[in-house]
Amino acid sequence: MSNRIWRAANIPEFLGVVTDMTTPWFPEKTWGPWFRGQCEATWGLVPTLYRFDPKGRGIRVLEDEIRQEFEVRAPSLTNERPRNMWEWYSLMQHSGAPTRLLDWTEGALIALYFAVRDKRDTGTDASVWVLDPWELNRAVVGVAEVIAPGADAGVLKEHSDRYKKWLPARYEIDKDLEVEMPAAIYPTHFDRRISSQRSCFTIHGSAKNGFDRLPKQAEARLAKIIIPSSAACEIDRALSVAGIDEITIFPDLDGLGRWLAAVLRDESAP
Repeated sequence: MSNRIWRAANIPEFLGVVTDMTTPWFPEKTWGPWFRGQCEATWGLVPTLYRFDPKGRGIRVLEDEIRQEFEVRAPSLTNERPRNMWEWYSLMQHSGAPTRLLDWTEGALIALYFAVRDKRDTGTDASVWVLDPWELNRAVVGVAEVIAPGADAGVLKEHSDRYKKWLPARYEIDKDLEVEMPAAIYPTHFDRRISSQRSCFTIHGSAKNGFDRLPKQAEARLAKIIIPSSAACEIDRALSVAGIDEITIFPDLDGLGRWLAAVLRDESAP
């Protein structure tokens, strides 16, 4: 990975690095890369579900129990009405439930915001990961496409069926169909946060550290930009001036409350 680690200490430098890195990936500019901001540069690309110990039950059995509990309890707590298991799974992710999904975004500055938003006086660097999802799926799925497998319209069934192995029905565990590596997918935009954050996902297979075991052609299209701790606060302020803050990222009352708290925090800072 060392030859795919970059550094950027301000927004112009960050955007220049993104351009220099990804222009060779997408010479025709039809598509673009995905980005994931992480507040700790040392963190790998591991989804929340794999940070728990299944206590001998197996990670997929644990997940199916969580999925069932979420789908039973969620309807009384939200106005969202997911139409299929993919939308339920996306809603779980955006509600903070443990899943095998990792959040990515098509917006470079949105990912940069997630990298620096909680970096006050931590003394550790942040990072933004950059991914070519089409090359990932070419290597893992066998076709250079990225689709929303949960979409009711616009996606052929034979295409969405390619991704059933990554999200089978609950308790439908078939070792012959199990996949190890992560795949890239789009969510359907049934939730405002998904749209405002320009969300996209990778869904892990059975390998906890799947991104560390990618085929070479996909590994070459995965890179990391280090954001020095000393630059985080200034980048956060610059992003706010550019209109990227808690309200734009989280267009709801929670986002408004956090934005007001951030304003008060900054005004009270020495």
